[in-house]
Amino acid sequence: MAGVLEPITFTQNLEGEIKDLIVPREFIRDIESRKGHLMIYVRVTGPDAWKVSEFFEEREGNIFTIDTTENMGEKINDDYILSSTYIDDGPPISTDIDVEPPMIRAILDFDRK
Repeated sequence: MAGVLEPITFTQNLEGEIKDLIVPREFIRDIESRKGHLMIYVRVTGPDAWKVSEFFEEREGNIFTIDTTENMGEKINDDYILSSTYIDDGPPISTDIDVEPPMIRAILDFDRK
């Protein structure tokens, strides 16, 4: 599994409005870049986990600018088309004593534009 040296910034232009999502590097579980294809696996915990789901759900076919640096030092800063998304909401918020924080797991597949 490969990681990143800095947070990943996802930028999208929606109807003339620029929206950003910055995912800290500790939430990046894997990133793989091959011949115009980019796969990113994130697992975000905490109160802001829902932001990942909201940013990517039902956005297949949309263009995102992705900016980060992989562990091996390779800079990624290009436009990608979101080709598929798998999003799994983690443990539900409940009133139990041993409450786990909210969590989102997402596998994002992109093709270079």
